[in-house]
Amino acid sequence: MKVLPLVYLLPLALAEDFRPLYHFCPEENWMNEPNGLIKIDSTWHLFYQHNPTANVWGNLNWGHATSNDLVHWTHEPLAITSGGGVEAFTGTAYFDGNNTSGLGTAQNPPYLAWYTGYITANETQDQRLAYSVDKGGTWTKFAGNPIISAAQEAPHDETGGLESRDPKVFFHEPSGKWVMVLAHGGQDKLTFWTSSDTKRWTWVSDLTSDQIPGLPSGVQAWEVPDMFQLPIEGTSDTTWVLIITPAEGSPAGGNGVIALTGSFDGTEFTADPVDPATLWLDHGRDFDGVMSWENVPASDGRRILAGIANSYGESPPTTTWKGMLTFPRTLTLRQTGPGNSLQFLQQPVQELAGVSGSLIATIQNQTITPGDTLLSSAQGIALDIQLAFSIDANAILSLAVRKAADEQTVIQYDSSNGTLSVDRTAAGDTSFDPGAGGVHTAPLQPDASGVVRIRALVDTCSVEVFGGQGEVVISDLIFPSESSEGLALTVEGGSAMLRSVEVHAISLSG
Repeated sequence: MKVLPLVYLLPLALAEDFRPLYHFCPEENWMNEPNGLIKIDSTWHLFYQHNPTANVWGNLNWGHATSNDLVHWTHEPLAITSGGGVEAFTGTAYFDGNNTSGLGTAQNPPYLAWYTGYITANETQDQRLAYSVDKGGTWTKFAGNPIISAAQEAPHDETGGLESRDPKVFFHEPSGKWVMVLAHGGQDKLTFWTSSDTKRWTWVSDLTSDQIPGLPSGVQAWEVPDMFQLPIEGTSDTTWVLIITPAEGSPAGGNGVIALTGSFDGTEFTADPVDPATLWLDHGRDFDGVMSWENVPASDGRRILAGIANSYGESPPTTTWKGMLTFPRTLTLRQTGPGNSLQFLQQPVQELAGVSGSLIATIQNQTITPGDTLLSSAQGIALDIQLAFSIDANAILSLAVRKAADEQTVIQYDSSNGTLSVDRTAAGDTSFDPGAGGVHTAPLQPDASGVVRIRALVDTCSVEVFGGQGEVVISDLIFPSESSEGLALTVEGGSAMLRSVEVHAISLSG
């Protein structure tokens, strides 16, 4: 096992390979979406799609890493391996506390992981099971795999089992059944299956786009479902949440992530009407394949999400690795507006405060006017920046990060139309993909007291920008020069009162 070091993991310098300082990435080679996220005792387990032999998609296994704080990660041996012509595609994990699977004992119940088996010879996909009786340290493939064959999927998959994948599995207490949610690739469809023993499964329902009121027609090619119950803040109620990663239709292009609320009776999910303005969990280009950690104790109570930051495949200009985890974030729900509609809020997990070290710049109750440039003496490539300000009606506040003479990523709030944006036009290397530059925007209004709040997590090759209480997020990869370390805070078209500005350097040392 190897603990992820600070700056140098392999011989290449940071400037040559853009390795992040506080976001997880593989020790080497290819990574895409997280799998089987689960907490076991005090340990957070991260599994992920991983090619251990090359820096490209293929030969997919479940990579494995562990953490005690969601920030410092230790690389572990592969958890579920490819072999016998079957690769281990995406899936999820759950604790079988009553040993209904019979794969553990009453005294030592197993942890279960369901995954899609990809048969390389004919490209079919089936569903498989693995289990651990040593608290996630090692995983054994179930001898009776597959638990759902391509032939069993075929009546419910228009390709005959070529596009049935990404099982999300959980135990549904009211019905006393296990539930599996499967995505069907380009068919814009999920299927629901139930089981009494985790190994024998029966199809029970479909969910298609025409069953989701108000879903925009361009939201297509569904993958990677997640499903759970979430409390509604300020009430005693909960609602079911269904998360899907569509490959098409996101505000920034590329993959994106939608979140639906609704009801679930153990066999059918009934979606609430969609508000297109709040449908997407992220308005940037690099947040997809999202899953949440299971088995988080009630004493903690958080629903914590993470996804893959890379919608460009093999193209990004990294040499020794591809793909990194978005920084873990909490997901909550509040009622808003006159109709008490539901709105998702996201914020970085509180554990980040433990590594947000020195305060390298602070501003309190200061007016900024056109021509002023603040924060120019601060610099850094791993930062947690928090701003709270009120602003004139037609003014634009701009925060430039990873700035040098001819490079910068600009986080901007435009009060004239109430929008938050991230501008990557001059962010660094954007030549590797047509979608790697440009401007991504999201609507953001001041709070009831007229204050706009923005939080920006900056790392070697990424920015994640949270607006308000987390009602909008923009996550993007950037590839600037190592020397682009500067900051600049400016305003145009009017002035802004900076209630509070704090810039913390993030360090994993100590």
